[in-house]
Order: sequence, then structure tokens, then C-alpha cells
Amino acid sequence: MSIPTPQQRIINACEAEFAAHISDCSGFVRAVAQDLRAALHGLANEIVDQIHSAPWVVLKDGIEAQKKADAGYFVVGGLKDNPHGHVVVVVQGPLDPSHHKYPTAYWGSLLGSSYSGKKKTVNWAWSAADRDRVTYTYRVF
Repeated sequence: MSIPTPQQRIINACEAEFAAHISDCSGFVRAVAQDLRAALHGLANEIVDQIHSAPWVVLKDGIEAQKKADAGYFVVGGLKDNPHGHVVVVVQGPLDPSHHKYPTAYWGSLLGSSYSGKKKTVNWAWSAADRDRVTYTYRVF
């Protein structure tokens, strides 16, 4: 039995937690973090606050987020909103083919399963008005 790469470990955790958290972005990100032995707590807005401090490192944009995910780092994207923010787990994969700046990710959604994402680029996770305001961070294990 071979040991999965760091990139595959993150994808495996996303796959394992997706169905159970398809309608809950923060629950999904917390569960994946727990699977990877990283602690995150609270709802999306609280998670966004947590990933803005050590041991998390803020990235410049989605392109940098994709590079870190492709290198095997645990990358989370998030945007606070009232009353509910939104968070995603960025995974190894391509940038979106139209804009070439939105990374591949998994996410649940309070709006239901048709708004959740599995190996989709994050331009589908936020509105056009919000997707360029997302903060991406990574954590080293």
C-alpha cells in the first residue's frame, strides 16, 4: 500500500467529508481540517478570522492559492459576510479556464447541494461581485 501524497491526502479528506457537509460550508471546512489534524472552529465568519493569524499565512490571490495547493499545502479560502460568510478548501487542480485566476476547490453551501462544489473553480462559489475579494491562506503541516 502506497502512502498518499500531501495533495491526495487533502483531496481524500474533501471526498470523505463532502456528502455529510454538502449543505454546510463551515462544517465541511472544519471536518476536513480535523481530518488533516488542523483545528478550526465556528461558522464561516469565525473561520475567516482564524485563518488570518498564525499558523496560517495569507496569500496574495487565487493564483498563489492554487500554487500552494498544487504543492501540497492545506489552503482555505474565505470571505466574511452578514449574516453568513463562506469558506472553501482549495485543492490541487487547474485554475478556471476563462479568467485563469480562480483555484479549484470543494465547498458546501447553506443554499443547498446545487450550490455546493466538488473539484470546481471558486468563481462558482461566490458571485462575480465577491469572488475577487476572497482571502486565501495556507497552513504548513
